[in-house]
Amino acid sequence: MLSSRPRTAALSACVRRCVSVLLLPAFASVSAQSVGAISGTVRDSVGKPIAGVEIVLLQRAGAVHSDSLGEFRLADIPAGKRQLHFRRLGFAPKSIDTEVADGRTLALNVTLEAMATEIEGMTVEELARKRQVLADFYDRSASGFGHFVTREQIEKRNPMNLSDMMRLIPGARLVPIRGGGQAVLRFNRASGGRDCPPQYWVDGVKAYGLNVDDIIPQDVEGIEIYEGPSTVPAQFNTREGTTICGVVLIWTRIPGT
Repeated sequence: MLSSRPRTAALSACVRRCVSVLLLPAFASVSAQSVGAISGTVRDSVGKPIAGVEIVLLQRAGAVHSDSLGEFRLADIPAGKRQLHFRRLGFAPKSIDTEVADGRTLALNVTLEAMATEIEGMTVEELARKRQVLADFYDRSASGFGHFVTREQIEKRNPMNLSDMMRLIPGARLVPIRGGGQAVLRFNRASGGRDCPPQYWVDGVKAYGLNVDDIIPQDVEGIEIYEGPSTVPAQFNTREGTTICGVVLIWTRIPGT
């Protein structure tokens, strides 16, 4: 009777060769994918680094933000022509066309121009109104209803994201956004086991689709936080939307102050 060992060895060798052949296209497709990276620094017209600039790569979900030195980095970008969008409150948005090379890091130096034309266009009446609404903010902060964050507190803490200031608020809960280094704000008492985003108002105007980290901390004069409808000021307690999820009023600084 012939031994089965030679046939077993031959069968094992065949299986290894077949598996190798089957896996070859998969490995080839991975190695064939060409990727590179983009890094850079964002500065203003006088060369000062700008923190908190939102950088979006066209056709890629999410965004990155420049750090306190104005630096940013995007990795694992498919090689080829790409477009970057830069945006920050107080500066004119900017788009840049680039080309990413396989295995290389493209270095960029980006300059954003302050939106000086809008500041110069402010009328005396507009400035007076802005000062009045900020005065109203400080009056409400003395009433004891809601929670308040002042410009002095923001400057003292010097946060990278505005959501960092929410860590000081009782009942506030921050849910991280995957891959963005930012968070969305929710209130414990308003959740009820479901996702319940609060209403946002910026300078007295209701803001739709806004996230707390869409506002740069250095641009903020004050924040009012109300966990539920019972304490929301009447002018912001509208039927449009639901105040049961909480209300956040953000007041921006007067230009030049």
